[in-house]
Amino acid sequence: MGNEAKNSAEILLIVCLFTKISAYVLEILTIENRKTFCYDYINENVFSNYKSSEGRPMLTIRDVARIANVSISTVSRVMNNTAPVEEETRQRVIDAVRRTGYKANTIAKALKSGRTNTIAFVIPNLENMIYPSLATAVENEAQKYGYFVLFCNTQENQAKAEGYIEKLKRDFVDGFLFSTALAGDESTEIQKLREEGVPTVCLMRETGDPRDSVVSANLEGGYLATKYLLERGFREIAAVCGRHNMALYEQRLAGYKKALEEFNIPFDPLLCLQGVKDGQENGSECILSYHKQYGRIPESIFALSDPLAFDVMITLNRLGYSIPHDVSVIGFDNVPFAENYYLTTVEQKLYEMARAATRQLIAIIEKREMPNQPQQVFPVRVVERQSVRFADGKEKMK
Repeated sequence: MGNEAKNSAEILLIVCLFTKISAYVLEILTIENRKTFCYDYINENVFSNYKSSEGRPMLTIRDVARIANVSISTVSRVMNNTAPVEEETRQRVIDAVRRTGYKANTIAKALKSGRTNTIAFVIPNLENMIYPSLATAVENEAQKYGYFVLFCNTQENQAKAEGYIEKLKRDFVDGFLFSTALAGDESTEIQKLREEGVPTVCLMRETGDPRDSVVSANLEGGYLATKYLLERGFREIAAVCGRHNMALYEQRLAGYKKALEEFNIPFDPLLCLQGVKDGQENGSECILSYHKQYGRIPESIFALSDPLAFDVMITLNRLGYSIPHDVSVIGFDNVPFAENYYLTTVEQKLYEMARAATRQLIAIIEKREMPNQPQQVFPVRVVERQSVRFADGKEKMK
């Protein structure tokens, strides 16, 4: 390649990197092996004049090749393990890399491999106590496989979520992990990504399509929580519900109804309290409203999430009710703070679910698994603490 051609190529490559139109520009530059060309050329030429944060010139693949007395392509083969290299030659290259402290340019490697080893975790609300636990587990698991995680907090805003998706999809994010999926047509962006072949896995929440999702046995959990109260003698059980367009709440409520039916207790819509205010979960307002209307509180309450249960317990305390002496409360999640509230709750395997979802996404990205895998459903169990008593008050408190 002549100097003029090299200069033109360098300008085009820099433009493409900073204007996000690399695929089009690279096709103009070359057709065959354009990723290999870009990787080697960028490392050899484009970044050779840049300096490190300490002010020293950044070493390039050309420097490593010179010290090891091999060609640039040989260094590339050794570092990327793309072709056999004699052991003695391989060792010379490895020694040269160690001596120089050379690190291949991340952007160049991404152009060559087609991957950035970065995944996006899209979450609805960082203030919800569930998501810090999930985020920690996702990040820890991703790091085991050499992946970075970008956290995107949508605050349950659909437009904000779509903005994240569009930008990150353009910027070479390898795949998406979603905890923002909603029922019906409200998760069309997730379905579009799947149709476009972008690796996508849903964690905790699911769309109308259950494939490539990792969830809890929500119906079973709702059933176990309600049965737990029924077996302790309660017959008036209020359900504090979450957003109606989330499948997990619909399933937990279905489990609640199933347990009532099993004990021959008719479902009372007046005991189904909506724990949502201005589009956000809020377990306080519905308790205050019920108390204002009826002058009393149901004898037991199943809050369909731990954050809702905390709202309920704080509000009951402010109203002068004692838990569990006056009102028994059971939750769903078993987030870390549940123990501080002495809350009896249904435990989800949050950490294990997050790890499984991360592993599945990375396997799809690396083509070790095909997309459209069956839904993974994790079991649940009741964790007993001190927020539920026996209805007659004579048995030992649970």
